[in-house]
Amino acid sequence: MPSRHPLYCLPLLFCLLLGLPPTYAAQPQTAPAPSPATLQWPRDFTAGEQHIQIYQPQIEDWDGTHMAGRAAIAVGAPKAAPTYGVAHFSATADIDKSSGLVQLSEIKIDKVEVPTAPDSAEQIGQALSAQLPANGLTVPLDQLQASYVVAQQLDKVKQAQVKNDVPQILFANTPSVLVLIDGTPRWQAVEGSAFERVLNSRALILRDADGNCYLQAAGYWYLARDLEGSWLVLSQPPQSLLAVAKQAIATAKPDPLLPADGKQAAQAPSIVLASQPSELIITSGAAQLSPVAGVGLLTLANADHAVFVDPASNTYYVLISGRWFSAPGDQGPWRYVPGKELPADFAKISPEDPKANVLVSVPDTPQAKEAAIAANIPQTASVSRSQARLTVDYDGTPQFAPITGTALSYAVNTATPVLELAPNQFYAVANGVWFVAPTPTGAWQVATQVPAAIYAIPASSPLYYVTYVHIYSVTPTTVVVGYTPGYLGVVVSPNGTVVYGTGYSYAPYVGSVYYGYPPTYGYGAGFALGTVEGFAFGFAAGAIWGSASPWWGPYWWGPHPYYGWSYTNINRANFYGRWGQGTVSHAYGWNAWTGTQWQGSAASGFNPRTGAHFQGSQGGAFNPYSGNFAAGRQGSFVNPATGREGAARGGVVGNQYTGDYAAGRQRVGYNAQTGRAGAAEIGVSGNVQTGERTVTSKGAVVNRRTDSAVVWNNGDVYAGHDGNVYQHSQDGGWQKHTSSGWQPVQTNNHVATQLNQQHQARKLGQQRFSQTAHQWNLGGGGHFGGGRLRR
Repeated sequence: MPSRHPLYCLPLLFCLLLGLPPTYAAQPQTAPAPSPATLQWPRDFTAGEQHIQIYQPQIEDWDGTHMAGRAAIAVGAPKAAPTYGVAHFSATADIDKSSGLVQLSEIKIDKVEVPTAPDSAEQIGQALSAQLPANGLTVPLDQLQASYVVAQQLDKVKQAQVKNDVPQILFANTPSVLVLIDGTPRWQAVEGSAFERVLNSRALILRDADGNCYLQAAGYWYLARDLEGSWLVLSQPPQSLLAVAKQAIATAKPDPLLPADGKQAAQAPSIVLASQPSELIITSGAAQLSPVAGVGLLTLANADHAVFVDPASNTYYVLISGRWFSAPGDQGPWRYVPGKELPADFAKISPEDPKANVLVSVPDTPQAKEAAIAANIPQTASVSRSQARLTVDYDGTPQFAPITGTALSYAVNTATPVLELAPNQFYAVANGVWFVAPTPTGAWQVATQVPAAIYAIPASSPLYYVTYVHIYSVTPTTVVVGYTPGYLGVVVSPNGTVVYGTGYSYAPYVGSVYYGYPPTYGYGAGFALGTVEGFAFGFAAGAIWGSASPWWGPYWWGPHPYYGWSYTNINRANFYGRWGQGTVSHAYGWNAWTGTQWQGSAASGFNPRTGAHFQGSQGGAFNPYSGNFAAGRQGSFVNPATGREGAARGGVVGNQYTGDYAAGRQRVGYNAQTGRAGAAEIGVSGNVQTGERTVTSKGAVVNRRTDSAVVWNNGDVYAGHDGNVYQHSQDGGWQKHTSSGWQPVQTNNHVATQLNQQHQARKLGQQRFSQTAHQWNLGGGGHFGGGRLRR
């Protein structure tokens, strides 16, 4: 029986909460156990003006015939950020071991908890109860047993044994950028030059033969006599430096450390370089303390982090990566403060205060409780076992190191997390999907179960984050997988509050390439919980705390699951979209900080009466900040009864603000009964603001039975049914190809008449396509829902 996380097993108690038919009907005791059905989570329904999502139920107690469990829920207005809570349920379980079935009856919603909206709990409980099946339902015994056994091995809310070592805490009152080197600088020669590059930094740092150091950041070049020296702005960097930089960037792309808008900073910021865990707190000018309404605390109002002062003791408190540190002043010395030791006024900060996001990090507040619930809700997807592929790249021969406290080893010289359980048993994770192989180089296949030993990996291991990725359902063709925010580094600490990072400083791999692990500190990681962003975490906390811009984004990139994210709503962002709709289905996401929204779905079917098969998928994305949007869909069908088969795909991209757009569509079809086959594509591009547009099309239609064909390329060439080739010139005339070359066709010629009819039909199709583009409001605020543009 595959190992399952209790959140992901399907006790199916909640499938009926959403008006779904019972997956298993009550059957006689002699009936064989039915095969399990695959359900997708979360499940959605509407209660009044509230949208409710229910996540994977978890069985926690099973005493004889009494069973109880819980399921996370999300509640909120449609298209708004949700509030998170928990629904507790119970049922009576009558077991029939001979049939392998359990009859569940007296299913009840015992309690609903919504920490930040307690007044709504009763209404939500009533809405859930109204969806319960009056006559109960029958479910497989083995599924319930697996869910219960695993539940006993894990905490109800998984807590990480994190470290809380104090980082180097630095203050600056002018625009500054923190540049991190992962440990002792490791210099690597830039081939074909006299320059070297710091390999173990994601910033571009170069050194010439004289020992001068160069750094690119915020759109500027800086010079220092050595790494510990003062960094001066180069007004005119030498061409030799620019040439070497271009070569270095082509080898390994660095992060340019640009402001949030991706453009050169208006003023060159100061450089703060560190090679140890560090955090840089920036104020806009001199520090400005202001009182926090309703409590006796002061706050540093113009800081990009949450900084408070308790005047009763003249103590500074700083919140970094969800951890509190205190000192007698901003110069330290700093010490870690457990949340429960904070002054009582921290828990009394108003939820309406500009600094109210700190309540997420104050134990026992409603905000902290809700965040802990949110941090245990998974993102899920159905993964095709045949389509998902993995190739692991190593820096040379695979090298493994032991994981302390376990019998496992992990590969150190690859960016992909690879685990060795036995000489012929290797597991890896890529974008939230588990793979298994007999050797560290493959061949990798989608895993259908994960050994329990992997989930014992401690937080001290750099691969701890993979313990937040699970397999919870398997069919012959798909595996349903999911991950909770711990995969992104957001974990629940023993204090019961969410923190970013484990607090461990993991040693990187530095060979011919550099593979590092995301540090806990250095990027201003912070949390937000509100009606706009939902429960989100992000880097460069200034955007969360509302300080002045620019903020300097994290320079993380590459195949590591943490890389490439800045501000992220952890319950909306979904890595499974990276696999593409041919590999996964039911993946969706939203990034509250960048504004990007995307959604995709896939479907397939079969008609046993006609023998027809079909499949299709669609997806879309929109970013209201940049104005970029895109959408696409594709499908195919075959019907042996009619002899028809075909496929088509189409897409559109554009920008709401510039008005630019481009769209296209391709189709192909065949009818075995008529012998007719065809393929065509059409595209349109232009600008809705200027009215300019260009339409192109080409294609072919053939008929094997009549040996005739028509071929066109933007109206230039046609092949007539009489066996001759005709060309349509730009002035509208027709020409026939003869042994003497192209000859005009008389306008009264019946062939010319037929070709003109075909030409006009083609032009009409182009016009309709272009009109449709305008009706879809391309470039003018078109938006997406379910992966298609709405008119």
